[in-house]
Amino acid sequence: MAVDDGEQLRELGTVFARFAEEAYRGGCPLYTVLAEGVSDDAHVLDIASSARRPPVPNLLFAAVHYLLLRGAAHALTSFYASLTPDPSPVGDAYPHFRDFSMEYESDLRGLMSTRLVQTNEVARCSYLRPAFAFIAEETQWQPLSLVDVGASAGLNLLWDRYAYDYKDHGLAGDRRSPVWIAVEVRGDNCPPIPHDSPSVAFRTGIDLNPVDVTDPDSALWLRALVWPGHERRAAQLKRAMDLAVAGPPELVAGNALNVLPAILGNVPTETTLCILHNHALNQFSQEDRRLFGSLVDECSQDREVYLLSAEGRRGQNFVNLELARIRNGDRSVRQLAKVDPHGKWLEWIA
Repeated sequence: MAVDDGEQLRELGTVFARFAEEAYRGGCPLYTVLAEGVSDDAHVLDIASSARRPPVPNLLFAAVHYLLLRGAAHALTSFYASLTPDPSPVGDAYPHFRDFSMEYESDLRGLMSTRLVQTNEVARCSYLRPAFAFIAEETQWQPLSLVDVGASAGLNLLWDRYAYDYKDHGLAGDRRSPVWIAVEVRGDNCPPIPHDSPSVAFRTGIDLNPVDVTDPDSALWLRALVWPGHERRAAQLKRAMDLAVAGPPELVAGNALNVLPAILGNVPTETTLCILHNHALNQFSQEDRRLFGSLVDECSQDREVYLLSAEGRRGQNFVNLELARIRNGDRSVRQLAKVDPHGKWLEWIA
C-alpha cells in the first residue's frame, strides 16, 4: 500500500538522491539521471513506496526494466542500451520515465509489492574463490560446507564450475567452463588462487523467494536487475543461468532466521562450515541482523563457524570482504580484501 505521509516520501527522495551517486560511481548514467529525477517527484516516489522491502531504487528500476524487456511499448525503450544498439542521450530520459511510470502504475505497484531485489552477480565469485581457498588453507584443506544467505538463484554457490582470469596472477578454475570471470588484482599482495578449487561437501542457499532459473519469467527478472549498459554482466549472467539449468544448486525458501538452524543440522561433521552473505544483509532490519548474529553465535557452541561477508557501506566505492572465525560465541574478525561491488577488481589484504 502506498505511503501517504509527506515526510516519509521526502525521506524516500533522499534515498533516491543517494542512489544517484551510487549509480554514477557504478557507471550507469541512465540510472543516475533517473534517480535524480525520482528524488524530487512525489507521484513516482509514491509508486516506489509500494516496495515490499528495500533497496527501493533498485526495485523500482528493475520493475521498469522488466516491463520493457517483456515488451511494454513505450518511447522510454530508446534510452536503454539493453534494448537498443544506439540509445538516446540519457539527459532526455526522465520525462519519458515519468510518463511510463504513470501509464504502467498498476503493473509497477504490483511488481514493487511482490518482487525482491535478488541480484545474482556471478563476477563476485572472483573474490569468493580466494576467500574459500584462504579458509581451506587454514583448515588443512578439509572439505567445505557452504550455506549462502540471500542466495537468489544460487549461482554463486556454483563458483567452482567457473573459470577465472586473474591477469598477471594467472588462470584458475574450470577452463572448460562457458563462464569466464576476469578480475583485476590491485595492490602488492597476491590472493590465494590455487589452480584446483577447494572441495565442497555440502552447499545450500537460502532465500525468501529462491529464483528458479528454469522458469523464463524468473530468469527475466534476474536479467532486469542488471543495470542498462552493463551488457557484459548480462551476458555472463545468461551463461551462468544456462549452466545452472544443467545442475541447479539446492535452494531453501524461507527467512534465514527460521530455516538456518535446520539446515545447519544437516551439515556433515568432518567439514568446515562456512556461512556467507553477499550484499544480502542490507535487506535485513537492524533487529534481524542482531538476531542473525546471535543465531550464528549459538551455532558456534557445537562447532567452529566461518562467517564470510561482503556488504557495502554508504559512500564507499568498494566493499570490505571480511571473515569471522567463531567458536563458543567468540569472534575473531579479519578483513581479507577490498573488492569492487560487482567483482571487477580486488585488493587482497589478509
